[in-house]
Parts: sequence; C-alpha cells; structure tokens
Amino acid sequence: MSDSISGIYSALPSVAPSYTLPPTHHQASQPSPESPGDTVTLSQAAQVSQMSGQGESASIIAQSLGIPVATVDLDLGIVATQTASKLTPVPVIYR
Repeated sequence: MSDSISGIYSALPSVAPSYTLPPTHHQASQPSPESPGDTVTLSQAAQVSQMSGQGESASIIAQSLGIPVATVDLDLGIVATQTASKLTPVPVIYR
C-alpha cells in the first residue's frame, strides 16, 4: 500500500523567486584631488597599541615612530622590574 504525495509538489512553485536589489547611485569611491576625503589621525598611544596588536616588537615600534622604547613601554603599560644587580642580598644562615 503506497500513498501518492504528488499533490504536494504541484503546490510548490517550479521556479524559486529571485530577489534583486534596487540600483544604487554611488559617487566614485576614490576621492577627487580637489576633495581629499576623510582622514583619521591616530594619537601616538593609539599607533603604539595598533602596531603592538599587529605583533610588532617595542623596539620596532619605537624605531618606526621615532620615539624611545621606554615611551612605547609606557604606552603599552609595561612596567620595568628590578634587575638582579639592584636587589639587596639576603643573608643566609646555615645551621
């Protein structure tokens, strides 16, 4: 015993509807020489952060921006730690 389901297919449209976007009118995407367009100027700290996010080292960032590595470290929130030569020796007591 088999039921026919061919009636379902006849109710479906034979061609899928196509959707098209209305035409848009854009000006040239390149700014003309008379109109330079919008520009964004990043602060030094933002440039440091962006370059660091791209994987650049502090020394490369400093060289690229013409600033000291210490300034790059400050902008990135890197705090210098004490070096071993500046640590005070701790006396050791042997028993």
